[in-house]
Amino acid sequence: MSALAKQLKDFLASKSDFRIVYSSLATSPLANESTRRIFVLDSSFNPPHLAHYALAKEALKFKYNNLETPKDELSLLLLLSVKNADKVLETPAAYDHRLNMMLLMAQYLEKNLDVHVSIGLTNHAKFVDKSVALINYLKTYFAKEYHSIKVTFAVGFDTLVRILDPKYYLPDLLLDLLQEFMTTTDLFCLTRSENVESYQEQMDYFGQLRHGKLDNIPKAWADNIHVMSVEQDRDGVGLVSSTSVRAAFASGITNNVPVIPEIKKYIEENKLYAES
Repeated sequence: MSALAKQLKDFLASKSDFRIVYSSLATSPLANESTRRIFVLDSSFNPPHLAHYALAKEALKFKYNNLETPKDELSLLLLLSVKNADKVLETPAAYDHRLNMMLLMAQYLEKNLDVHVSIGLTNHAKFVDKSVALINYLKTYFAKEYHSIKVTFAVGFDTLVRILDPKYYLPDLLLDLLQEFMTTTDLFCLTRSENVESYQEQMDYFGQLRHGKLDNIPKAWADNIHVMSVEQDRDGVGLVSSTSVRAAFASGITNNVPVIPEIKKYIEENKLYAES
């Protein structure tokens, strides 16, 4: 059993709601005394692909409050939930492979973006609960410094809409549950330019958000939502999804599949998405 697989097994058997299972930081997991912002890339990573890479890259270089943050003050967390609000829990074996691919992606991110990268596990499905678990972890390990660390979830447009959708919080009210989250955490959103119409729809949504015209969402929350608008899909990953990547491997047509070479090799060697 690999080290990551053992940590996964231990986590699933524990009562813990958050755990770091890999970190490129030698001194401490996830963050150190220099860290001022932790970016959280939360996904099913089934598999990790170039849209994940593009989202991380844009989030890291974005100027928050028009200020550039030195690289040594930034940290990136790849977060895998073993529970998803919309999906049935999968078998642990599937997560073994995902963690192995996340490690390959983490090493690629470290090398190409020059940033500290960690891998974490959580058993929470909702972003608000993930944020609380992460902040509690920071309180435990960085009792004095955690107040100076900003947590930023990097998300795509569809995910942002889900975070702000009241139906995922019923019977509770979105405002009651998200008020603390929007105070302690901020969001970075990279738009997906599938076509002119969808791009305009996204811009209209952000306009309504900024002007307080979305039901149950206070205008002030817009201050904690940072948007990178890319009208032209310069990285060519606007249409990339985990579903399309899996379909490519299932079909055997993988010449231009949008994953890093190391992950492509891993998927093919383990026949992860081959048609049965």
